Amino acid sequence: MSAVRRFVLLGVLALAVLPSPAEAGRRPFIWVYDTEIVPKGDVELEQWLWAKSRAPGLPGGVSNYWIWWAPVFGLTQRMELALPFQVVATREQTQLESFDADLRLRLNPRGDDGPWQPLLRVAYHHTIHTQQPSRLDANLVQSFETEGGLRLVLDLGAQVGLPALRGQEGPVRLLGSYAAGVSLPLVEDELRASLEAFGEIPLQGIPGGQHHFVGADLAWTFGRTWVTLGVLVGLTPLFPETPQFMPRLIWAVVL
Repeated sequence: MSAVRRFVLLGVLALAVLPSPAEAGRRPFIWVYDTEIVPKGDVELEQWLWAKSRAPGLPGGVSNYWIWWAPVFGLTQRMELALPFQVVATREQTQLESFDADLRLRLNPRGDDGPWQPLLRVAYHHTIHTQQPSRLDANLVQSFETEGGLRLVLDLGAQVGLPALRGQEGPVRLLGSYAAGVSLPLVEDELRASLEAFGEIPLQGIPGGQHHFVGADLAWTFGRTWVTLGVLVGLTPLFPETPQFMPRLIWAVVL
């Protein structure tokens, strides 16, 4: 083999093993949905570890812990599909809680670097070992990013619980939600710090009061992996049925 061929072969091998930039549906927030999606043809493995503390205003309430795991498929340059399952645990038991089909449609294709980016999310949440009915979810998300990297995101959502989907009786349940976040780069394309707010407002057929939270996050991107860690603090003195804390760790790797 000539020296030139050896040089070319070594160069190709080096490029193959070098870490490539993360091309994924990165989220700098733990609760706010964002508008980045997985590229067409790629698959991302994503996992959430999170918890919800007991709400002081709910006698007999307990803390809950969840594992959410999903492959996320880049279907087109505008669309991704996540197929998660979720396990929930308390001090007394651990059980499979739900399966989902979660579709996110970015209205502008990947590669459009305009500052304004809208996204529509629709999902079917099928419950298993829980008293909560299966439901349909929808979110409308709008992001704005400045040339300096400051990112603002607004996420308005609704959940429609349909007991009939599991053969249950009862009224349709309707829950509204809002989330908003601001994210600032600390190290370009690697490290971001964020603040966010999240709330749930029962609109129909759901017992209990409103839940409102504020919190902070730290997101790190390295190679084809990203990690986001944060905690939401409940505004429990104003809304006693709001859990005091909701921490969440999200990590994902692009295959």
